[in-house]
Amino acid sequence: MEEHAALLSMLTGPTSSLILLLTILYAVWKAVTQSIIPAVKAWVDKHLAQVDDLLESHGKDRDAWLKSMADCSDQNKQLQGTLERVERKVGGLYARHESLQTRLDVVLSHSPTPPAGS
Repeated sequence: MEEHAALLSMLTGPTSSLILLLTILYAVWKAVTQSIIPAVKAWVDKHLAQVDDLLESHGKDRDAWLKSMADCSDQNKQLQGTLERVERKVGGLYARHESLQTRLDVVLSHSPTPPAGS
């Protein structure tokens, strides 16, 4: 009976606690390495793929924006050129008008006035 008591004491004492602890640690390690780590890795990979898609989309948007800004700049330069031509033409026409008005004033000031009763 003492042999059985010693065996029971060993099975229920510190040795069994150590074996139970090692078994639990092994089960936790297995669970972490086989289920939690792959799940977290899949989540991180999915997140990084979303970030990559976002960056690609942002790059395309930026390229489109830069192209539209370049188009706006080209249109602005064309409009400035057209505006300068119009200003030169209007300035030339105004100068001609003034010149003709001056000539007309000179001609009218030297011409005799028609009689009032004729």
